[in-house]
Amino acid sequence: METMTTTTTTDTTGPTPFTLRVTASFGLLLLVACLVATFMITLADAIEGDGRGGIFITAGFWALLAGAVVGVAALIVPRRGLVIAQYCLAIGGPFLALLD
Repeated sequence: METMTTTTTTDTTGPTPFTLRVTASFGLLLLVACLVATFMITLADAIEGDGRGGIFITAGFWALLAGAVVGVAALIVPRRGLVIAQYCLAIGGPFLALLD
C-alpha cells in the first residue's frame, strides 16, 4: 500500500506582518504631512480664489480621513492591500485639493 505524503509550503516571498505594520506607521506620518499640504493648498485657494472651498477640497479632506481609518486598520490587521490603499488615499488628498 502506497502512502502519499503531502507537504505544506508557506509563501516566504511576501512581506511579514511586522514589515506591514512598520510601513503602515510610516503611512500615518505621510498622512500628517499630506494633511499639512492640504491645509496649505486650501489656504492658498482661499486667499487667491473666491474665498470658499469647493467640492474637491472637501473630497481631499475626506480622502485623508479615509486614509487614516485604513491606516489604523492596517496596524491592527496587517494586509498589503490596506497599506497600499492608505498610501493612495494619503497622496490623493492633496491632489484632490489641487483640482479645486
